[in-house]
Amino acid sequence: MKRIGWYSLLVILLASLGLNGYFLNKQRDESLVVSVHDGDTFTLANGDRIKLIGVDAPELDNCMGKEAQEYLRSMVLHKRIFISEDKCDTYGRRMGLVWLGPGSVNHQVIMNGYARPDYTPNSISDSLKSAYAHAKQAELGIHSPTCKKISPTPPNKKCVIKGNIDKATGDHFYHLPTCRHYNQIVLDEDMGEGFFCSEKEAQAEGFRLAPDCLR
Repeated sequence: MKRIGWYSLLVILLASLGLNGYFLNKQRDESLVVSVHDGDTFTLANGDRIKLIGVDAPELDNCMGKEAQEYLRSMVLHKRIFISEDKCDTYGRRMGLVWLGPGSVNHQVIMNGYARPDYTPNSISDSLKSAYAHAKQAELGIHSPTCKKISPTPPNKKCVIKGNIDKATGDHFYHLPTCRHYNQIVLDEDMGEGFFCSEKEAQAEGFRLAPDCLR
C-alpha cells in the first residue's frame, strides 16, 4: 500500500509540474508580439490588441506615421513583453505600460520623438512628460522641421487655409489669410494639421472657423 501511495504521489507531482510548465509556456506565448499596427499599438499571440498607455503616435498617413510604426516594430516585434497597469479603453482595447526588461517602451517611443503624451493617467506620467520635453528640445522626429512647419508654404496658391488643432482642448480650427493670427499658426503635420483649399473642405474634415477670424 505504501508503494502505491508513493507512486500515486509521484504521478500527481509529475502531472502538476507538467501542467505548470504548460501554463507557463502558454503565458509566455501569449506575451509574444506578433504584429505592429502603428506607432503605439500592437497585437499579441493570443489576439489581444495592446495600446501604449499615455502615448499618442501619428496616424500612418500623417507625417512620421510610418517611421513611428517602424520604430515600435524594431523594439517589440517577435519579443515577449510585460504589461503593467493593464486596463481597457473606451473601445474595449487593452492598454498599459509595456516593458522590455527594466525599460518602458512607452517612455522610449516619446523620448525619441515618435509620439506625444496623451495624458491618460498612469504611474510614469511625469517621466513621459520629461521625455516629451527632451524630444521637443532636441527637435527629434515629429518635432523636427520634417513635421513641424513654423513658416509653412501652401501646396499651391489656391490652398491657403490653415487647419490647426488646439493642443489643450483638441478643438479643430481653420484659419483664413484674413484671420488675425494666421501668420503665427505653426502646422504640426504629425497631428494631421495642414492646408485646405476651401472652407467646405476644412469643415468636411471636422474643422471650424477660428474664433479670432474677422469677416
